[in-house]
Amino acid sequence: MHTNHQAPAAFAALDRRAFVAGAAAVAAGTAALASAAHADEAVPVADDRNGTSARAAQETADETVECDVVIAGAGIAGLMAADHLVEQGFKVCLLEKGVSAVVSDWAQCGGPNACETQIQKDEDAWVSLDDMFKYMYGFSNGSVNAKLLKNVLAGTGPSIDRMCELGIPMHLWEDAYGVGFRGRHYIDASPSDRTDPIVADIEANGGTVTFGAAVYAILMEDGKAVGVQAEVDGKVVDYRAKATVIATGGFLGNTQMQQEHFNTPIFPLGNTVSDGTGIQMVLDAGGALDRPFAILGNECGAVSPATDSWPFSPEWKNLNEHYGYWLFGGLYVDGTGSRFVNEGDVAALPLAKGGEALARAGHAWVVMDADYYNACQNEGIYAYLGEPAEWVAGAGAGYYNPTPENAEDHLQQAIEEGWGIKADTLEEVTEKFGLTNLVSTVESYNAMCEAGEDTEFYKPACFMKPVVTAPFYAFEYVPSAWGTNGGVKVDSGLHAVDTENNAIPGLYVAGVDAGSMYTVPYFTNPGSSVGNAMGSGWFVADQIAADLA
Repeated sequence: MHTNHQAPAAFAALDRRAFVAGAAAVAAGTAALASAAHADEAVPVADDRNGTSARAAQETADETVECDVVIAGAGIAGLMAADHLVEQGFKVCLLEKGVSAVVSDWAQCGGPNACETQIQKDEDAWVSLDDMFKYMYGFSNGSVNAKLLKNVLAGTGPSIDRMCELGIPMHLWEDAYGVGFRGRHYIDASPSDRTDPIVADIEANGGTVTFGAAVYAILMEDGKAVGVQAEVDGKVVDYRAKATVIATGGFLGNTQMQQEHFNTPIFPLGNTVSDGTGIQMVLDAGGALDRPFAILGNECGAVSPATDSWPFSPEWKNLNEHYGYWLFGGLYVDGTGSRFVNEGDVAALPLAKGGEALARAGHAWVVMDADYYNACQNEGIYAYLGEPAEWVAGAGAGYYNPTPENAEDHLQQAIEEGWGIKADTLEEVTEKFGLTNLVSTVESYNAMCEAGEDTEFYKPACFMKPVVTAPFYAFEYVPSAWGTNGGVKVDSGLHAVDTENNAIPGLYVAGVDAGSMYTVPYFTNPGSSVGNAMGSGWFVADQIAADLA
């Protein structure tokens, strides 16, 4: 999907995961992605989602392996770091807890954001490092490490060019969100077809890649990182190295950390093998957390509180089409029945501002009347709103043009599961969900709709549709995400730092474990999470080479 820059059907999963047409399963609170076309590439899941598995290093290991650099995590950050390091002649040990490199979110995602690539040059769509940096740092409002962000972005172009050299097919995505440039490089390959060439190149150049290697502690001597300790095939193995890189992919598999940083659990759409162990290891080694923590929100819509399984079909449509109403810019209320956000921002930037708004609310309800609901079923929401040009995601990507196919059955399912209602009065909705202020909120909202101006949160007039015609509908949603952003504090060279901002010798952090290059909310240019992770892998390799010279 999206190979021709066109959006999938309404209520279908959107850009980030669209190419890998797949199905997934979520069991016992864990999620596993699997491609329908590549069923053998299922992503492993964590044993539980309660906490990290980091533990203290043992005094005596069963085996010791010596190398120049040891890297924990074979996502795109770890893969790119390893590949670039072996290219420069370093002996590298890359360790991955999963059964293969397809465990990582990068293997499943649409594609990374990057600048100054050969593809951009060939398509006359050049994006300079300066322009991309200015945009992203400006969006961050100074909340990220500026020098680090520029260093990481500088690594994105060489990383993309390297993947192209290895035969990984990709194309340049259109500017579907109106950011002003084409930075997203869409990867036209299955999970294994994008990971295997990099793994093979690492091994061909003398590196070792070990799967099923559960790294659980950083080895420290005299305040310096000298490697990691891991469990491999039931043995305790010390990997001793001059430089240690932690790139374990965040904490989507850890509800305890989610509660701590977001005050709500997050339904996992990405892999749950990434359970925050890498972050905890760095903290145990003396590192510190940085301030920004964000989620990559579900731009496919939302999920219900009744959801305990993977919410998408093999064709990447929401298994209940009513999940999509979270994206449409209607009337959203919190647990008190009060509005809490400019709903137009959610519609325009569902992954960034939409995800952040729902994570902040914890629970949210979309409320609509019969006119709105019936329009969604018949003409489609985009047509009903008058095809507003200011709805960039709706116009540029065409996300919401089509109509659902199973509305009646899915409505009944939502009602039976307890997260949806069809009611004759708003009072019934209030009673069902405990939305105390709903009636007064709707009265105020309808008055603003009649006036054509939102004087509370100032959402675009095109989204101002009143809630007046019975029956009334309401649907409850909880946060869901493809991954997490935020973690330990690093300096501009990706060295982990302690609570006094001193670099911890020998210890580096890359990818989403590094909290200093991601902002809240998530960057608006698509592919930024994986792009920054990719660029950080390339850059950390150069930084290590310089440090060890």
